[in-house]
Amino acid sequence: MKKMLYFSSGAPDGTTSTEQVACFPADKLSHFEMHTATALRIYFTSSQEGSALTGDLDDGTGTAGSIDNPVIVLNITSGKHKEVMEAISGAMNGAWANTSPMITVADEENSQYLHANITACASIAVVDAS
Repeated sequence: MKKMLYFSSGAPDGTTSTEQVACFPADKLSHFEMHTATALRIYFTSSQEGSALTGDLDDGTGTAGSIDNPVIVLNITSGKHKEVMEAISGAMNGAWANTSPMITVADEENSQYLHANITACASIAVVDAS
């Protein structure tokens, strides 16, 4: 059974300029990156190609433009990158993930987070498939 990682940075509003909800196959997770003391980036592989990421996505005010790979920015408790990465990795490989393939990592709309040190889903940037 394929495992999926769910992210929501807010309630869907019907606009195409931002992605508020996204779900990625867990096996497409490429890597984690500490961006700041309170921001963790999660990158996924993609078969789409785009131009380089522009702007600062971490505070939610930047613009993604067209990107090469999907990237999620999570706000986390300061310095707790390892704990959050362990929680996500553990959820992807845990026994319960075999019976429940949808893993909610960050759901702003319902205030649900995989780990107590995840405080928000700051942004979701996906590859423009057009």
